[in-house]
Amino acid sequence: MDKEQSSRIMSFYKKTAKQYDKEYEAPHFKEVYDKITWRYIEPYLPKRGIVLDAGGGTAKWSIPMAKKGLKVIIYDISKEMLRVASQKLREENLENLVSLVQGDICQISFLNNSFDFVLAEGDPISYCSSPEKAVNELSRVLKQDCSIAAGVDSLYAILRRMLNSEQVNLDEVHTVFNEKRIYAKSPFDFNCWAFTPKDLRRLFTKHKFKVIKIVGKPIMFQHRPETDFIFQDEEKNKKLLEIELKFCENTDIVGYGGHLHVVARKSPKKGHQKDE
Repeated sequence: MDKEQSSRIMSFYKKTAKQYDKEYEAPHFKEVYDKITWRYIEPYLPKRGIVLDAGGGTAKWSIPMAKKGLKVIIYDISKEMLRVASQKLREENLENLVSLVQGDICQISFLNNSFDFVLAEGDPISYCSSPEKAVNELSRVLKQDCSIAAGVDSLYAILRRMLNSEQVNLDEVHTVFNEKRIYAKSPFDFNCWAFTPKDLRRLFTKHKFKVIKIVGKPIMFQHRPETDFIFQDEEKNKKLLEIELKFCENTDIVGYGGHLHVVARKSPKKGHQKDE
């Protein structure tokens, strides 16, 4: 494990844990991003069993999964984020269904084939020290023929933002494109791994997964202050989501999503799937 990367991650979440959820209360997150995410989590959940919420932080997704009757273990590197999760779980009376464990997803402290579903939402694979190690570990602890859903940073979306920034640095754009990694400046102060759909498919296929879907979230809509009027009207909210859902699985443009979301199933055979 990269101790410096892990240390930077823990430092960031130590500073932001108490306010972390507030940033994601913004309407464009709740009405677009989160609804797309849940649409590609809920259908793949088991009817019963134990879920690993890897990098589950403040229990954002553990709570709705537990409300469906599933037992969930939140596994997160930040004790401060887990502390916030603990308070939220008490408020929701879900302490009997959700457990909290501190740890790094590059070295998961559970036995092989322990879980009936794995979630890695909120970019833990992008933020960890080694996506290869992380996905290998997530595969190891997931039972055969069970599913995983995970969100990661999108390389093309990052490059687009860089190229359209007021002080674009073209040399930096080239570096990010070649290394598929960007140093996120303050307040983050850590490296982020970014993926194209092809890279994401290759990574999961390598570690015994059959990729079911790769989704961009969102693809067309980019929030700006002048679009806030949409979220003041429930019917407009609904129409916006319908538009995004028409595009988010389109393989021609999925890579331009603000983030990428992969749904995959653990297969007993390795390397059976061709790259697209």
